[in-house]
Amino acid sequence: MFGPAGVRRVPASLLLLTFALFGVAGWCVWSRVASPTDGATVSPANSAVSIGHVIVSAVEPGTALRLGDEVLAIEGQELAERVATLPGGPPVSAGETLTYTILRDGDRRDVRVTLHHFPLLGTVADWWPMLLVGALLVTTSITVFWARPRDPSAHATLLTSAIGVVTIVGAGFFPLTAIDLVAGNQFWRHYTGQVAFALLWGAVTHFAIAFPATTLTRRQRWQIIAGYLGPFVLYGLLWLVTYQVLPTPLERLFVLIVPVLPALFVYPPLIATLLVRKFLRERGEPTAQSILWQLVAVLGSTGAYFVMWVVPVLTTGKPLVPYEMQALGFMTVPVAMSAAVLRHRALNIEVAVSRTVVYGALTIGAVGLYVAVVSAWSALFGPITNVWLQAVIAAGIAVLSQPVRARLQSLINRRLYGDRDDPYRVVSSLASRLEDTPAVASMLSEIVETVAAALRLPHMAIEIQARGRSETAASVGTPTGELYRMPLTYHGERVGNLVVGRRSAQRELTRPDRIALAEVARHAGAAVYTARLTRDLRRSRDRLVQAREMERRRILHELHDGVGPTLAAVALGLDVSRRTVGDTTPTGELLGRLRDELQAAIVEIRRLAHGLRPPVLDRIGLIPAIREYAGALASRTAGGDTADGGVTIVLEVPSSMPKLPAPVDVAAYRIICEALTNVTRHAEANSCAVRLWIDDDLHIEVVDDGIGLPAVTNGGVGLSSMRERATELGGECLVEADHDGGTRVFATLPLPKEGG
Repeated sequence: MFGPAGVRRVPASLLLLTFALFGVAGWCVWSRVASPTDGATVSPANSAVSIGHVIVSAVEPGTALRLGDEVLAIEGQELAERVATLPGGPPVSAGETLTYTILRDGDRRDVRVTLHHFPLLGTVADWWPMLLVGALLVTTSITVFWARPRDPSAHATLLTSAIGVVTIVGAGFFPLTAIDLVAGNQFWRHYTGQVAFALLWGAVTHFAIAFPATTLTRRQRWQIIAGYLGPFVLYGLLWLVTYQVLPTPLERLFVLIVPVLPALFVYPPLIATLLVRKFLRERGEPTAQSILWQLVAVLGSTGAYFVMWVVPVLTTGKPLVPYEMQALGFMTVPVAMSAAVLRHRALNIEVAVSRTVVYGALTIGAVGLYVAVVSAWSALFGPITNVWLQAVIAAGIAVLSQPVRARLQSLINRRLYGDRDDPYRVVSSLASRLEDTPAVASMLSEIVETVAAALRLPHMAIEIQARGRSETAASVGTPTGELYRMPLTYHGERVGNLVVGRRSAQRELTRPDRIALAEVARHAGAAVYTARLTRDLRRSRDRLVQAREMERRRILHELHDGVGPTLAAVALGLDVSRRTVGDTTPTGELLGRLRDELQAAIVEIRRLAHGLRPPVLDRIGLIPAIREYAGALASRTAGGDTADGGVTIVLEVPSSMPKLPAPVDVAAYRIICEALTNVTRHAEANSCAVRLWIDDDLHIEVVDDGIGLPAVTNGGVGLSSMRERATELGGECLVEADHDGGTRVFATLPLPKEGG
C-alpha cells in the first residue's frame, strides 16, 4: 500500500499543484513573521458597519490604538486616497514609530504607534482552533491519499486540505492590520488567503462530484473544472456590481477584498443539490449513508458559519462567537469523511483512518468542553487574559480526556472490528443463538452469521471435509481477496475449515481476530462433526428411499408386464376349458371355482401394485392425479348421506410443477389422499382446502371446517402413515386443530439440494 510503487501511480500534475499550494502557505507564514505589525486588527471586510471605514476591531497590549478607533491616515497618507491605487507599499521595519491619524469618540487626533515583530506564539495561543482544524484536515487527507493514490476522492481530499491550509494561514490565522493597507505585502498575503477560501468551495464541490467513484467520466471532469472556475466568475460579477453601486475606493475595497463572499451564498446549496441527487441515485447502495453524512456535515458546518459569523457581522458588525473559534464549525467535514470511510468502506482504508476518527471526535468533545468552561468563567469572573490560566484549563481537560479516549477507542474498534477483543462475548453470543436453533441443518448457518456479525467480517463460511473432499456447508457475505482458512477438528480428526474473508485493506488477520476465531473454531468443531454425521445419515436415508422406490417400480413393472398378463391368460384358458366340458358338469364347476379364485388373485395383485406406486402418477402426473382423486371423492360424498351437498374441496395448487423425485411425489399424493379420506369419513366438514407450493421444499396443507380433533386420539393407521411417509424423507407432518375450527394437516417434504 505504501512505498514508491504507490507514489508512481500518483498524477504528477496533482503532486506539483499540491506542493505549490503548500509552498504558497509557507510563503504566507514566512511573510507574516518577517513583516512588522502595529497590533491593530481592522474590522473584517464583510462587515456592513465598517464599509468605507477602517475600524480597529482587536488590539494587542502596549499599542496606542484602542478598540473602535477609525484609522484615517498613516504618516499623512489618507487611507481613502491610498487604496485608490494598489494597497500595500514600501516595506517598514520593526521599531519604527509612525503617526496614525484616527477618529476616536468623534474627535480627530494623532497618535504615535511603534511597530514591532509579529507575536507568532501569542497568535498560535489565540488562534489554536484554526491550527487544530488545519492539522486534522491535513492528517485525514494525507492518510486517505497515501492509502489510495489513484482514487478521485483522495485527489479531491488532498486538494481540499492544501487549499484549506492556504486559507487558514493566509486569511484566517493571521488577520489584516491597519499598516498592511499602506506598507509591505501583507495585504496581498491576506488577499491570497481569501482567494484560497473561494477556491476551497470549488475543492469541496470536487469532492462531492468524485465521491465515491473510482474513475471519473469526461462530464465529471468538466464539472470539476467548472466548480473551480465558478468562484472567479462570481467574483467577477461582484466586481461589476461593486463598481456600479459603491462610489468610493475604500468602500469598494472592503467588498472586493473578500472573493469568497458570493461563493458563500451559491456553493453550499449547489453542493447540497449534488449530494442529494447522488444520495437519491445511490439509495439502497452501501455508499448512500456515507453520502448522507457528507451532506449533513457540509450543511451543518455552513449553517453554523452563517449563523455564528456571516449574518451577525453583516448586520451588527460583531459575530456571536469570537473569530478565533470560527474554524471549529468546519471540523465536522474531515470527521464526516473519515466516518463515512469507516462505516461504509467508501475508500477501503478504514484501518488507516480509524484513529483519525477517534482523535477527531475526541478533539471536538475537548474543544466543546473548553469553550463551555471558558465561556462560563468569562460570564462569572470576566474574560481570561492570562495564558497560563488557559493552559491550566486545557491541561485539565486533556487529563480528563484520557479515560474518554480509551472508551472511545473501544467503541470505534467494536464498531469496526466487532467483539474481536472479547472472544468470550463472541462465544457467548454464539451459544445463545445455537440454543434457539432447533434443527441441526441450520446450526452451521447460525454459526457463520453470528460470528461474521460479531467480528464485522465481510465473508465467512464453513467447509465440511470428508473422504478427501471439501464442500461449503454454510456461508455469509461475498469473498473478497485472499481467504484465510482455519482447521476445525473434533477429537483430533479434521472435520472441516473455517473460511474467513479479510476486511478491506487488511493483508492478514490481526492477532485479536485469530484469537477470537480460534476460540470459535474450538467450539464449532463439534457442531461441524454433528452436521457431517447428520448429512451422511440423510444421504444414506435418501439412497435407501430411492433404492426402495426403484425396486418398487421394478416389481410393479414385473407384475404389470409379467405376472398380470400370465394370470389373465390362465383365466381365459379356464373359461375355454369350462365351456368345453360344460358348466354343469363336476369338472366345469371345479374350473369355475378355480377361475373365481384366480380372478380374486388378479385383483389382489392389482391392489398390491397400486400400493407400490399409484399408476395414475406415471399416467397423468401429481397435480392432475390430485384433481382426479378430489373430484371422485367429492362426487361420492355428494351422493351419500353425510351432508346436503357433500364436501366442497378447493384445490390451491400450481398449474404445473417441476419434476419431483419419485419418493416425493408418491409421499405427497398419499398424504393428500389420506387427509382427504379422513375429512370425508370423520370430519363432518362442509368444505376443505388443499394447498400445495414449492420453495426450497414441497409444502402441503389440508384444512377443513369440520368438528376438529377429538380430545383423545388413538393414533389411527392413517395419521401414522402420513407422519411416517414424511419422516422417512427427512420431512415432517403435523396434524392439529385449526385456529378457526376444524383440522389442519401440514407436511413438509425436503427436495434435493444442489451439492446435497
